[in-house]
Amino acid sequence: MNHHLEHSSKYFLHSSAQIMLQSNVVTGFLFLVGIGINSSTMLLGCTLAMLSSLAIVEIFQYDSDRAKKGFYGFNAALVGIAVFSLLPLNLISLFLVIFGGALSAFLMHMMMTKIPNIPPLTAPFILTIWIIGLIIDFWEIPRINQGGNVVPLSTSLIDLLSGVLSGVGQVMLQGSWLSGAVFCCALLCSSYKTVVWVMLGSATGLLVAITFGFSHESATLGFYSFNGCLVVIALIDRYPDRYWLIFFALLSTVVLTRGFEIVAIPAFTAPFVIATWLSIGLVKFRTKLSLQNT
Repeated sequence: MNHHLEHSSKYFLHSSAQIMLQSNVVTGFLFLVGIGINSSTMLLGCTLAMLSSLAIVEIFQYDSDRAKKGFYGFNAALVGIAVFSLLPLNLISLFLVIFGGALSAFLMHMMMTKIPNIPPLTAPFILTIWIIGLIIDFWEIPRINQGGNVVPLSTSLIDLLSGVLSGVGQVMLQGSWLSGAVFCCALLCSSYKTVVWVMLGSATGLLVAITFGFSHESATLGFYSFNGCLVVIALIDRYPDRYWLIFFALLSTVVLTRGFEIVAIPAFTAPFVIATWLSIGLVKFRTKLSLQNT
């Protein structure tokens, strides 16, 4: 019993840490704290979805090493959070959280085994939450009223810092600078360099959005920034000296986010996934081209 509880606890903590591509259990715990201080309902959704993904892992005997590292749980965690960003707490939303957690684990397994050369990242989360969105629209399930009064972003240092931290918070759909600050503290447990890059990624997204005159409300809430946070984490260790690539990926996330806004499709972390895949593909193409020319 104690062994099973310890196994489940580590699964949850590693899964939550992997939301920002980390493998530190303390980081994972603080991520959960950051979610909980902003929304206990989203924390519930996160936990239930991870539990659902763990059940799928156990039932179908997925790779235990990958499971221990949280690879099957972090997309589920995002699904659980996202469902409660769309729907109030009720039996329907609870069912969708459990369904979504299981589906994301299945999709993650399929991607890791069938197309191992392409990093899945948060693609299983995106596909799952888009499917859930279609279910919500088809059955006309009442959504949460997401309207509200947002103070436009000013150019003061404090407001800019708040916008940057909100961008970090939005990685886990938390529209709170305080959650973003907790997430930064959590990342310090893994690497101070990661915190620096995440803040730079969020700040770049924010400043690019302001420069091009995109929605100040969205900029204030960090919607143009959080994909940039993820893309720098994904690329900086893979390509530590290719700063041009990091900047290209950051700009891509902002442009893609704006593009999803224009076509009225919820982006979530799709700009991060697309920009990362494009960057990896670009490096491979340049490498292949260089080999052909030698």
